[in-house]
Amino acid sequence: MKERVIADYNALLRGKTAFVTTAARGIGLSIARLFVRQGATVYFAGRNAGHVQRAQAALQRENPACRGYVCDLADAGQSEATALEALADSGGFDILVGTVGVNCHCTVEDYADADMARLLETNYLSGLRFARRFMPSLRARKGSVVFVSSIHSALTQPTNMLYAGTKGAMNAAARAMALDFAKDGVRVNTVCPGLILSDVMRDLMDGMETQAEKEAFLRHCDRCQPLPAGCMEDIANAALYFASDMSAYVTGQTLMVDGGTSVKAHDFWMETEG
Repeated sequence: MKERVIADYNALLRGKTAFVTTAARGIGLSIARLFVRQGATVYFAGRNAGHVQRAQAALQRENPACRGYVCDLADAGQSEATALEALADSGGFDILVGTVGVNCHCTVEDYADADMARLLETNYLSGLRFARRFMPSLRARKGSVVFVSSIHSALTQPTNMLYAGTKGAMNAAARAMALDFAKDGVRVNTVCPGLILSDVMRDLMDGMETQAEKEAFLRHCDRCQPLPAGCMEDIANAALYFASDMSAYVTGQTLMVDGGTSVKAHDFWMETEG
């Protein structure tokens, strides 16, 4: 029986090369920063050129080899071109992290075909495009694929049909990929965030007109899950677990990082004004 190598918990990703599909800000950037601190060289994409430049500068202060690419993951051609460019620049990857997610609120009666196409491409197909291009090097290096999905892939709320559907598809595809490539030593797992105080969430709060509105929103957030709302680093930690040898015997799994939301029964308590 082959003896398993014990992970070095001081530098879990030393010598590894990772690609994060969107890490110009938010959860993806938190993942990229943690990976760099753990010894990895990180390549990443982002839609906004200014955000990409700032994120690249921040990562390069710790590892000058890190590199960012401007890429709109809603555009299949841009994803394909970025994947090929990153492969040429890096020589191959040990880790792929798919982090992107966009939403469009509607019901099945009123969704637009253009919105369906945009969410399918961004939330689902873009991750598969990068996996398809990177899989030869992932197989050669016995690498790891981590998809950041959403709690909405398993339980959701009204008007989230498109978002929940595309995230659910990603979870299912990841399980099948885990089976397809286990023989090659490639592991594929999924992280499902719950309520996270991300940059997107902070942008939403910044758009609120009054402090009272912000405070009411935060009270609502506190009621959504047994634990307080999570932070972006909580998702980065989960991604690190799946990307590293800490999870060497784990594949095809979906980890709910949701503060306990997915095990909570109905909440009949109602907030009243004093």
